[in-house]
Amino acid sequence: MVRPITAAILLSTLSLFMIFTASLHAQGPVLVPPMPSPGPGVIPPPPPPPISADVLDRHTFKVSPIERTGPGQYKIGDILVNATDKSVSFPAVINMDKGLLEYLLVRTAGKTHESLLRTKIEPYNLQVACLLVGLVGTDKPLGFQGAPETPQGDQVEIALRHGKTYEVVQPEKWLTQTIDGIKHDVPPLRWVFTGSIVRNGRLAAQVGGSIISIYHDPVAMFDNASPGGQSNKIWFVKEGAVPPVGTPVTVTIKAKK
Repeated sequence: MVRPITAAILLSTLSLFMIFTASLHAQGPVLVPPMPSPGPGVIPPPPPPPISADVLDRHTFKVSPIERTGPGQYKIGDILVNATDKSVSFPAVINMDKGLLEYLLVRTAGKTHESLLRTKIEPYNLQVACLLVGLVGTDKPLGFQGAPETPQGDQVEIALRHGKTYEVVQPEKWLTQTIDGIKHDVPPLRWVFTGSIVRNGRLAAQVGGSIISIYHDPVAMFDNASPGGQSNKIWFVKEGAVPPVGTPVTVTIKAKK
């Protein structure tokens, strides 16, 4: 069920966002005491290995302000929010043109080895955008990845646009199911906004980068509530149907009435 946007919901969301942002700035730099000098004849330990860009990207993110661009229109970083038709849109790119899939979309520092699309947007910012259009998620998340139960949440529609004419494609057109060695076209899937989960005070989707899962994942913000979502062995890229890797794509997620 999609909740209507009220002034109270909007003000509450904005207030929480501002408090969270202020707390980040208020923390200031973390002061690390200097390491004591080793005594005579003691060989100092080697310096720690450098932190890779991938690891750094997983644990840092930019909280973007909410900008009002028109009546019912907002912008959060690269995410466009239309509160009137209850939709959010943002850029992504084709990440795979063949192979086994577990995700439709992940963040660039996420599980890109098994996702059709990747994006640079922050899952935290997308979570705020979804709240602005009335999506709430579930208070009964799945217990683990690949759980056999059907994920619960607000139902949404997902559309992909690409090319100079912004051709609209349903994501199922770029997927195929392989069962007992036989390939099958994928029928329209039921997508739900679960809202991810919170672990140790952190949004799990932000930490792991999982945004839209095909194979059940409570960490992801959106999940596949259709038959077969409990399997990680049947979902593949539909080779020949998907544009080349790196092709820009606009992802639009709309609350389903």
